[in-house]
Amino acid sequence: MAVEVGYKYKGEDFLFLVEIDTDGGKKIVRPFDQTGGSVSLSSDELEVNTKDRTGADYGNVTQTISLEGEIAEGDVFVPEMKKAIRNKKQVKIFEVNKQTLEAEYGLYTITTFDREFGNNGEFATYSLEGALFGEICETTLNRIPEGVPAPEGMTCEPETVIPEDGAGGGVEG
Repeated sequence: MAVEVGYKYKGEDFLFLVEIDTDGGKKIVRPFDQTGGSVSLSSDELEVNTKDRTGADYGNVTQTISLEGEIAEGDVFVPEMKKAIRNKKQVKIFEVNKQTLEAEYGLYTITTFDREFGNNGEFATYSLEGALFGEICETTLNRIPEGVPAPEGMTCEPETVIPEDGAGGGVEG
């Protein structure tokens, strides 16, 4: 997919996917109702102070990831992340550009997985923090998995036919 030069990205242009284990093997899924997320790169600073030069050089480089969303019935993401952190398993997480379908992914150690259950009238939410374990890979996706299914009885039809009522279609009055 081509994106025009100068296009200004919005938060909704990006989302996160995770790879989970299923009975049929591994599957890439889209956590339902994502409300935010971020990726942070940081580096330790090594001080250089010799007879020839002074300054700072790169130390260890780390990458962390953060995801937030609302907890929804039928979303496999929440139970799978709880299982991963309890079993000390890294999770493959994809950061996806929805405009281009380009993605970066890596294995992340889940460092924090919080669920909040607020007051009446507020949605229950989750937040996840993870630290990269290993390297980042780049890929292009062929598609983005479906998110939350449409409510029961709500399907989009390519054409809607409105039957005539036989009254000529005029307004009486």
